[in-house]
Amino acid sequence: MKWMDTVFAWALVLLGSAHYLAVYVPKLGVLRGPWAGGAAVAIVTMGLMNAVRAQRRNDRFLRWSTAAATALTAAMCLRMLYQFPGNVLHQPAALAVGALAVVETFFAVAG
Repeated sequence: MKWMDTVFAWALVLLGSAHYLAVYVPKLGVLRGPWAGGAAVAIVTMGLMNAVRAQRRNDRFLRWSTAAATALTAAMCLRMLYQFPGNVLHQPAALAVGALAVVETFFAVAG
């Protein structure tokens, strides 16, 4: 399970990096608004926190702070999907990050 935890954490880092590129590369500039860049940085930071937590099993503060940050991110992604009803595939970033964040929250709480 440790390898799956690490893979999901690095998947979050890759998704956050793709989100960042979608914001700042002019040809990919499909995401608009000042919050899009901050969301990308938050996703990358959450992924890195989970990657470090996956390697340091004995650090309880890191485990619970990562669980809280990941749970809040999952809640925001799921709220985004609820706010824009209809086809959830219109918000693929929120769907993918939300699903990975829910899984990483379970990994963080389980220890």
